[in-house]
Amino acid sequence: MEKHEEQRIKEKLKFFYNERCRVHVSRFDKTFWRGLITGIKSDGVFEFHEDKLGEMLLFVADVHDVNMFRERQ
Repeated sequence: MEKHEEQRIKEKLKFFYNERCRVHVSRFDKTFWRGLITGIKSDGVFEFHEDKLGEMLLFVADVHDVNMFRERQ
């Protein structure tokens, strides 16, 4: 991942953490997580409560994109 892209993802994660928004995280390993960012562990590492998996560590380097979670109507 390029440095400016990593910084963009990091800023989005910080924004969603501060706003307490549920998010949909697309990862480079073709999986996705849905849940809430619960804390910032260190630079580039976030604490994440995934809906099905529970408490996880989310590394910025693993994130392809992150967006606010919206349930389908």
